[in-house]
Amino acid sequence: MLYLYCNKETIMEKEFIPYEQALALKELGFDEPCFTYYFSNGILSDTPRESGDDINCSAPLYQQAFRWFREKYNYDIVVSGSYNLGKKYYYRIETPPTIGFQFFYKDYTTYEEAELACLNKLIEIVKNK
Repeated sequence: MLYLYCNKETIMEKEFIPYEQALALKELGFDEPCFTYYFSNGILSDTPRESGDDINCSAPLYQQAFRWFREKYNYDIVVSGSYNLGKKYYYRIETPPTIGFQFFYKDYTTYEEAELACLNKLIEIVKNK
């Protein structure tokens, strides 16, 4: 098993989903090994988290969270930008054809803003199922 050990000064926090969304994923059943986890105060740990740890909250990478939604719920997502529209960013969520396609589109000023909005929308969709 590969572990990434680093100290708090070298953790690239922007690569991990925020604490609030991590808690929401935990409520939805996300329980996968992650490079790190959040303490109950929202601070990132400097050690990995194994699955089955009910005390701490996983801190998945954005790509790990999106992969989980794709594998568990069949949601495909696209976060992209359009330079023709003045460098605006957007996201799109596609649902399986068996339940019809749904598209969510809104312009954002940064890629990261669109990525977080997409994650929030996925959480909302699954919570309301």
